[in-house]
Amino acid sequence: MATYYTGAILATIVEAGYEDDPRVDRCFQWLLSMRQDDGGWSIPMITHKFDRETQYKLQTEFLPPVEPDRTKPFSHNWTGMVLRAFAAHPIYGHSEDARLAADLLKSRFFQPDAYASLKDARYWIRFEYPFWWNNLVSAMDIMVKMEVSAIDPHMKKAINWLVEHQQSDGLWKVNYYSTDPEKSTPQTLDRKLWISLVICRILKDIQVKIA
Repeated sequence: MATYYTGAILATIVEAGYEDDPRVDRCFQWLLSMRQDDGGWSIPMITHKFDRETQYKLQTEFLPPVEPDRTKPFSHNWTGMVLRAFAAHPIYGHSEDARLAADLLKSRFFQPDAYASLKDARYWIRFEYPFWWNNLVSAMDIMVKMEVSAIDPHMKKAINWLVEHQQSDGLWKVNYYSTDPEKSTPQTLDRKLWISLVICRILKDIQVKIA
């Protein structure tokens, strides 16, 4: 299973109360073993330059798994998804390895990813709930849970962006990626309410930590 899927699913399992299960521990150890040399994560396949035919075979046929080229840089998109599991765990979330990965993740706020997949920097400001893909709100939720310093320059920049982009009705948009008007549908409103609730909790928790 891809590292980013494992991280996202593992977070749910931990939050369900299985943080002490030995199988959960093995998953965390596997995730740690799959890091890039810089301490973050990527998708093993995208750290190589495979031709289209090879990529297709790797995704459609039963073949030995591809080991990552660990010398390549981490991807903040996939690192954010993996860190969600660490942020949910009372021990692994405070480990030095998790701290290093969190430092890497926040250092890339509002920056393009290192790889072509979801490379555009605007993906940072396209939100969703429940959390899955990496974005600014999901990453800040991770930072708060891992008790990352709110006075860090990268954190300050993210906090200011969230404050400055609150709408006059008190909510936040779901998608700042596009300049098109946001659709007024029940589904969009539902997501806006959830996203806005999460942002309010993030800002509240951050203010408590600053105080």
